[in-house]
Amino acid sequence: MSRLVKCENGHFYDADKYAKCPNCSRGAGPKKDVVMEGGISTDLDDVKTVAMNIRGNIKSGRSVRIPKVSGRTIKPSNEILDREEQRMRELQEKIRDHKDSLKEQVTLAKESYEIDNDKTVAVHVFENGIEPVIGWLVCVNGEEKGRDYRLIRGRNRIGRDSGMDVTIRKDQKVTREEHCSVVYDEKSNLTFLVPGNGTLTYYKGEMLRQPQQLCSGDAVEIGETKFIFISFCEGERVWKNEEE
Repeated sequence: MSRLVKCENGHFYDADKYAKCPNCSRGAGPKKDVVMEGGISTDLDDVKTVAMNIRGNIKSGRSVRIPKVSGRTIKPSNEILDREEQRMRELQEKIRDHKDSLKEQVTLAKESYEIDNDKTVAVHVFENGIEPVIGWLVCVNGEEKGRDYRLIRGRNRIGRDSGMDVTIRKDQKVTREEHCSVVYDEKSNLTFLVPGNGTLTYYKGEMLRQPQQLCSGDAVEIGETKFIFISFCEGERVWKNEEE
């Protein structure tokens, strides 16, 4: 077992191997204290002497150094705290301004929609308040067999939602909103089948990929429901306003 001793200059050496300190013999000066950042001191005077055998067991009488450890908590200065509070206040103010701006945009969009919608109604409705019919979709196969759906001037949106112009409630293969549309063009006095959000739309047995003109008697399949289009406005038959 090694016998460690400390010389007067603070060096440790094996007394069984050396008669005197080999470090001092090589001209090394006294051992100096080493101070680490973070408050860890390695003062060589603050040591206890213990002995260790090759198995790592500790026995009294030999020296090992136990460093002192000191710590402290660093708190942010008042200036930093004030700066962070000011930044948070500015951020909250920006969020409030953004919310107010969004509310204003939504209000303007809603008012614009209502105005546009009123204009559309004013064009499509007669003075007696009736929207003139331009044709019908008659269900010939499916859950709504035997039912007819009235079509008016402009865009007739078709879907399962109750807000659609043509509502097919019982067919789950029909998209809820705007599966497709039937559009009547007053200038040309023609009616068109226009694709929308749905995938299962067929015009005369062919998948609908682009707008197709509808003529009386044409077959239309929407989801799992089949219709026949019956036209009222075609050829020389067209609705005219009172002043025309």
